[in-house]
Amino acid sequence: MTIFSLNKSLFRSVLTSFIVLILIFSSFSLLIFWMLKSHLRSEMIEQNHLTLQKVAERYQFQLDKIREALFKQFTDKDVIALNNQVTLKKDAETLTTRPIVLDIQSIVGDSDLYLDNMILLFRSANLAINKFGPGTNEELFANLYASKPYPLSYWQSQFQRTDNFVLHPATAFGASAADPAAKTLIPYSIKPTLADNMLIAMIDADRLRDAILKENPNLDLTIMGPGQDLIYQTNRSGSTLPESLLSSPPAERVYLLESGIYYVDYQNEDNLHFIMRVTNPDIAAKILRLDNIVIILLGISIFIAFVVSIFFSKRINHPVRQLLKEKGQIQQELKDQQSELTNYHFINKLKNINMESGEWPHIQGTEETYTIVLYELRFRAPAFVEAPLSKEQISQSIGAHLKQFAEETIPESHTFQIEHHQFLSVFPGNERDRILAMLEPLKQILDQDKRYCLVTAAVSSAFEHSIQFGYAYRQVNEMAMQARLLNETQTITEFRSDRSTYVLTLAQEQDLTAVLKAGKEQETLDLILPWLQELNHKEASVDVFRHMTLAVTDKAKMVLEYYKVQTESLWQLKPLLLQLDECCTLEEYQITFQAYFRAVTQIIREKKEANDPIVDHVLRVINEQFAEDLSLDVLADQLSLSTSYLSTYIKEKTGANFMEHLHDRRVSNAKELLHATDLNIQEISIQVGYRNISSFNRMFKNRTGSSPGEYRKTKL
Repeated sequence: MTIFSLNKSLFRSVLTSFIVLILIFSSFSLLIFWMLKSHLRSEMIEQNHLTLQKVAERYQFQLDKIREALFKQFTDKDVIALNNQVTLKKDAETLTTRPIVLDIQSIVGDSDLYLDNMILLFRSANLAINKFGPGTNEELFANLYASKPYPLSYWQSQFQRTDNFVLHPATAFGASAADPAAKTLIPYSIKPTLADNMLIAMIDADRLRDAILKENPNLDLTIMGPGQDLIYQTNRSGSTLPESLLSSPPAERVYLLESGIYYVDYQNEDNLHFIMRVTNPDIAAKILRLDNIVIILLGISIFIAFVVSIFFSKRINHPVRQLLKEKGQIQQELKDQQSELTNYHFINKLKNINMESGEWPHIQGTEETYTIVLYELRFRAPAFVEAPLSKEQISQSIGAHLKQFAEETIPESHTFQIEHHQFLSVFPGNERDRILAMLEPLKQILDQDKRYCLVTAAVSSAFEHSIQFGYAYRQVNEMAMQARLLNETQTITEFRSDRSTYVLTLAQEQDLTAVLKAGKEQETLDLILPWLQELNHKEASVDVFRHMTLAVTDKAKMVLEYYKVQTESLWQLKPLLLQLDECCTLEEYQITFQAYFRAVTQIIREKKEANDPIVDHVLRVINEQFAEDLSLDVLADQLSLSTSYLSTYIKEKTGANFMEHLHDRRVSNAKELLHATDLNIQEISIQVGYRNISSFNRMFKNRTGSSPGEYRKTKL
């Protein structure tokens, strides 16, 4: 082959290689971009799901308040007395209705209930009482509350139902002289099975929507009842919902995409089905913008890479051609020279270790088979044991025993020190069985001093040439890192398949960050200690435990930096970090982590508690008035702050939002009452601030893992 043809062939080969690399990296870039898009879409869906859940909880809280008002008024003594009068068929003029009208006016006047009216009907009398006073059924439902879906016959048929509370679908009720504009109302009625009267709360659907959706005024929300009947829609267009959305429970899907529209739904414990409709352009616009940016950048990158490939292909072509010509000369020179990599002194120069010249034979170019054993020492931390000697003295003592034992067993062996905590023995020939037999009694000797130092012996494969010594050393060094947290000498003879680093998952990072920011010592340990137990159960190596330690301590440092903790305040953590590096057993890790996070959370709590009147005021109100109907809006008004700013401020300063603090305080008091009193669950629920027992049960189980009844049984 001529020089010219060689030049052309080499140029094409190099250029082709560059192009292949460009295509490979472009493929990886596209794959990463696709994964990023999927993650972005998932994050947006998750954000919409959280928004929907928050809205659903607000609606449920409001309906619970209205249900309580209905029950209280229905069981009022004046209503019971009037029902008895109607049952006795007294003259309408003698009926006592005035107190009931005043009660209804008072309830409807409560702006927090968002009621338009409250109506009391009777099965056996043509009498309807509302905030305007008593009247006939025909006058009320033909004029003031005229509606095709709800004629008088509909309400008369409701006396035959068996359900106590019924939330009826919203509809527009007709205008009157007093109120000329039609209103969209949601009737909510109470009628026990044997009762002859019925109480209906007319909920102003639009006012309630504006109050709940003030942060998301354009939210397209649909509320379905337990029987999949439509209760209310914020979108007046009357768009229909997909059949597949109603035929399966929300727990079976994250979202539903149909006809370019995303549907996110949530079902609460009262079987109310909340559905949020997100049009595809809302999500697709952001994805498309990202697509365009990435395509442009990728195209520019490929073009630049192609131009650079041509340039470097030409630059590489000439020197490589020269190297090919000189290949024979270089090979001959390498054979004639005595390379330092061909003798065992390579390790000494690599490690910069001084040895006595007579201790080690100078072997050059030997073809003799050999096996090496690396002994790695792990010294116990001073916090766990008070050693009679220094680490250097312990190391020298153990090294002398290793050298003596190896040379007595296999006289041709050589043992020398690599690091202050590492010794290396070289055994000529393929003596693996003899080496393993030697390590068994050696283990018993070394275990006598295991309270001061633990030893790991890593046995290499058999190697045939001295030039492979560097690889042999790397092999045993990596094998030594596979040692487990055992309180004994260990012998490693082969690689384990589970050698990997330790990385916190996203959920673990979020949980750890939250409890650290809150300064909660016990909750932090409740996270960390099970992770240690899991690693120990999986027989993880010492190296994995060290990576785990680095991951969690780095997260703690980030939280300390977040709170701008001064460097001088961190002095107490330095000895604990050094102690973590020297942990040799699971128990030592547990004890040291407890001490470390006790100090970290104490620093965080002191930093948070330092002169913050806003947080102090909010926490004091929660602690003293948790049983009342607390509202973040009221607290924000008291502090002359906006609700959104106060919510964000509390979250940043304490690691938890206002409602989490309130629920934590209520559940904490409920636990005390369950343990120390004989009050029933309903009474305790009301006493700690929950008017609805289902909400109490849900919050209690979320925070304790068990229902109130189960918790009381475990404490008996």
